[in-house]
Amino acid sequence: MSQSFTFIDVAGNQAQYTVHDRDQRNEFYWSTDHGDHGTAPSYAQAQERARTVLKASMAVRRRSNEVRW
Repeated sequence: MSQSFTFIDVAGNQAQYTVHDRDQRNEFYWSTDHGDHGTAPSYAQAQERARTVLKASMAVRRRSNEVRW
């Protein structure tokens, strides 16, 4: 089973991340709609890692969009 969340950054951009239940290796798999993914030893850590990676990815995209204008 998994649970998806929507993250909204300071500029109002939205992106999603998903955290899955514990797997056979006793880890929690997470992924973002930007293509990032990983594992963590707890559900809370998986959420935090997914949000951290997603925030960084969204900031890079925002900056690259600003440069184009």
